[in-house]
Amino acid sequence: MQRTEPARPHLPSSAQRRTLRIAWLTLLGFFSVFLLLVGWMVYTGRQFYLSATDMRDATLVVRGPTEWVSWQPANRSIFQGIRDKQVIGEGDSVRIVTKAGYGQIASIRLFDESQFDLWAGADLRLDMLQTTRWSDHFQDVTIRQSGGYVRYDLRVGQPYRQVRFRVLVGDAVIDLTPGGSYSVAIQPPTRMAQVTPGAVIQPFTVDVAVRSGHATVNGVHSSRVVLDTRQRVEIDQTGLPGLAVPARWELIRDGGFSQFNEAEYNNTTSNEPTLLRSNSWQVYSGPPLPAEQQGFFRLSSICKPPTVDNTCTPRDRRTAAWFYRAGGQTSGFTTGVRQQLGQDGGGVDISEYRTLTFSLWTRVIAQSIEDVGDRGTECPVMIRILGRQTSPDDPDQERVVCIYTDANTRPPRVRADDMLYRPVPKATWIFFKFNLRDLDWLPDYRYLQAIQIYANGHDYNSMVADVSLIGEQ
Repeated sequence: MQRTEPARPHLPSSAQRRTLRIAWLTLLGFFSVFLLLVGWMVYTGRQFYLSATDMRDATLVVRGPTEWVSWQPANRSIFQGIRDKQVIGEGDSVRIVTKAGYGQIASIRLFDESQFDLWAGADLRLDMLQTTRWSDHFQDVTIRQSGGYVRYDLRVGQPYRQVRFRVLVGDAVIDLTPGGSYSVAIQPPTRMAQVTPGAVIQPFTVDVAVRSGHATVNGVHSSRVVLDTRQRVEIDQTGLPGLAVPARWELIRDGGFSQFNEAEYNNTTSNEPTLLRSNSWQVYSGPPLPAEQQGFFRLSSICKPPTVDNTCTPRDRRTAAWFYRAGGQTSGFTTGVRQQLGQDGGGVDISEYRTLTFSLWTRVIAQSIEDVGDRGTECPVMIRILGRQTSPDDPDQERVVCIYTDANTRPPRVRADDMLYRPVPKATWIFFKFNLRDLDWLPDYRYLQAIQIYANGHDYNSMVADVSLIGEQ
C-alpha cells in the first residue's frame, strides 16, 4: 500500500504578510488620528466652554448736575450728555469737567457690584468688562484712566476663580486685588524729572494709594512696586514708580519756610514783576501806617524745637517765620503770611480725607497787650483757615485760633465769636496740633481754600516753625 503525505496548510507569502501588516498599521493610524481628533474636539470644546466670554455692562450714577458729566459711546469720537442711571458698556468713556464741585460727581457701578467714584476732572474708559460665559473661571475688568481722581472700591467675595482688575495710566499698569479700596490721581508734576535723552515724558504724575487690600504698580523698564494697606506711591513723568510710603498727603507747601530767602518772601508784597518772589507763602500786613509803626516779617535760624537756646549743630537747625513789632505802639497792626492751597492756588478738595491734622511749633516771646485785647482778637499768633462746606457756590467759612500768653490762668475776659483760644507759656516752644475733622472745626467740609498765620496787636514778638497739614484717607 502506498503511503500518502498529510496536507500542509497554505502559508502566506512574505508579500502577503507585508501587505497585511501595512493594512493593520494604516487602520491603527487612522484610529489614532480619529482618537486625536476626538480628543482635540473635546479639549477645544472644553477650552471654549471655559474661556468664552460675555461683555458685561455698568450703570452710571450722577451725583451732581448732569452737565458736569459727559459720555462717549464706544467707537464714537464725540462726547455727549448722559442721564442718571444710564447703562454703559465696554469701550465707553466717562468724563467729569474740571470745574465741577467738590466730592463725588458720579459713580460707576459694575455688574459685580464694585464701584468707581469720579471726582472733578476724572476721565476714564471701560476698556474691558468681561466674564466667562458658561463657567466661573475668569473675570477681566480693565480701565484706562486719563485724568483726575478716581476711587476704586472692589467687591469682596468675587464669584469667579480668577479675577483681574487693572487700571492703565500712561505707560503704567496697576493691578488691584479684589475686595480692596484704592485711589488713582493724575495730577500736574510738581517738579521736572531727570531723564535720559530720548525718553518719553508724560505731562503728568500719578499718585496711587491703597486704603485696604494690595496693589501692584508695574512701570516702564520692568519696574514694579507692591503696595500694602495704608501705602501709596507716585509714578513720575517717565513712568517709573518711586518708593512705597505711608498714605499721607502734605497739603501745605514749604511748611519749613526754607524754599526761599527772606527777601523773596517779602517781595510778595510788591507788584514789581522783575523781583524774585515766593510762590508758596505770601507776606501781608495792615492797615497802612508809617514805616516806623509797622510790623515786620523775618526769617530766624533756630534750633529744632523745643530747644530754646541757639546752640546746636547745623543738622538740628530749622528756619522759623518771625513776626515782630516794637516801639511801644498803641494801635493794632497785622503781620502775617498766607497760602492759597492746591497746586494752582485754587484750593484743595478734602472730601476724601477722614483726618486732617494741622500742626506747628509756636513761640510767643513777648506781647504788650494784656490777655487778648479789648476785642478778643489781638493775639501774637493767630491761625485762620478758610473753607467751603459742600459747593463752590457756598460762602467762605473760617475757623480762627488765638495763641497768646497771660500772667494768670483765667480765660479771656473778651471773646470773639467762633474763635478758639489757647494760652501758652511765655518764650517757650509749644507744639500745637488739632484735627480739622473734629466737631469744633470742619467735620463735614469738602474744600479748603487758604491758610493764614499772623500776629495782631500792638507790640509783639512771636515765631512759628514746621507748619504742616496732613490728610489721611
